[in-house]
Amino acid sequence: MAESCPPFWGIKVSVQYRNPNNQKTFQTFIAYLNMDAYTEAHLFVAAIRVLQHQAGCPPKLEDVCAMLSLSVELGHTLCRKLVKRGIIETFEDPFSIKLAVANHLDIETFPKKVTEENSLAKELEKFQSEKKNVDQKVAAIQAEMAKKRQNLFADIEAKFKKEIEKQKKQ
Repeated sequence: MAESCPPFWGIKVSVQYRNPNNQKTFQTFIAYLNMDAYTEAHLFVAAIRVLQHQAGCPPKLEDVCAMLSLSVELGHTLCRKLVKRGIIETFEDPFSIKLAVANHLDIETFPKKVTEENSLAKELEKFQSEKKNVDQKVAAIQAEMAKKRQNLFADIEAKFKKEIEKQKKQ
């Protein structure tokens, strides 16, 4: 069973491979996932529902923790958090705590974690829009410079024409 602190959950993963002696070998390790409160609440409530469907009665906290590969301590922490918000109900007897879903819609009040990919995409989009604005400003400045150059050439040409006309008249 994985022992960790919220919001990290440990998941047991077993890998089977053949060693150099051609014998099957199993290796078990724990992979830790970084989850936000929103996802944790959904998984916990889903586990309660699945176990309640399978057994036909409210599941024990220990069974929910075993299904999710959580430590019982972490399960108690999550359970208290969800009971406090009114998402699940607990039924306590001298030997165990049984769980039932109360108001699952309150899970939507939990904050959702913004993934780094989304923030990276937003920053990229912001950078591209700023670059586009700079490109537009540069294009506007270049167009203004071209217009000034054209006006300058037109003025110089007009002066030359006047001088040529003066020379012809003399």
